[in-house]
Amino acid sequence: MRLSWVPRMASRVLSRRVFSSSHSASRIVPPAAHPNPGVSPSTSTVTSENKGRISSSLDSASVSVLEGVPNMGVGRTVWESGLRLIDFLEKEHRESIMGAKVLELGTGTGIVGISVASMGANVVVTDREEKLLQLVKKNIDMNQEAIIAGGGSVETKQMDWGNRETTSKVAITCGPFDYIIASDVLYSSPSHINLVETLWQCAGVDTKIIITYPSRDLEWEVRSKGGDPRPPSEKCTHKFTAHVEERFHHNIIEFYAPTEPRRGNRGYSVYVMEMRLK
Repeated sequence: MRLSWVPRMASRVLSRRVFSSSHSASRIVPPAAHPNPGVSPSTSTVTSENKGRISSSLDSASVSVLEGVPNMGVGRTVWESGLRLIDFLEKEHRESIMGAKVLELGTGTGIVGISVASMGANVVVTDREEKLLQLVKKNIDMNQEAIIAGGGSVETKQMDWGNRETTSKVAITCGPFDYIIASDVLYSSPSHINLVETLWQCAGVDTKIIITYPSRDLEWEVRSKGGDPRPPSEKCTHKFTAHVEERFHHNIIEFYAPTEPRRGNRGYSVYVMEMRLK
């Protein structure tokens, strides 16, 4: 996947980000005027477009999403961890995800779920906020051509991790799932126990759970040291895992070094964690 980044201009209207598909993993790079010697060379390009548009090229599809307005909360934004999750799934799971049943938790703008559907998966995207799901429905409608061309599908469901009724309903009516995916959902410690319960309800013995999170979520003592720890260092393990030990196997399987400091990343690394039921 080729990605291009142009910082968003301040605006009270929805911003547009455009994605198209390619079978190579994306590498986001800064503009030529701001080189980052710490990042390996990439085939990505940066284009100058209006309204803070981000462009990427996927091989056989074009996916575009609108971001929300401030009163929609943090889910209104496309975050770095989401882009890296798309990268990872396209690079490592492109074949196995075709035709798979996928559940996305905390979908936000829907960019990850829609992109995965364009790879041929049948995706259920979920979020707690109805206003975010309305945004996601717009983005799904806007990308029907890419979804159909990829052979996938997307549907939206409201899910509150603290509400066993909503999570059970999704698990029973939409499962079993081959994959459960989520990006940047570990930032709030009080939600961890409810998230573990939701994963427990929705996962089967063969379900692959893949979660991406940024290094800003690591303990302050780790972040204050300077460079982010790399796997297999225990220091890059998220404190969330303390809640999953009893029920799930977990392992960090990929590490993306930061590119340039910018909104949604600020120079943080991104970790990919895989989980399975014990």
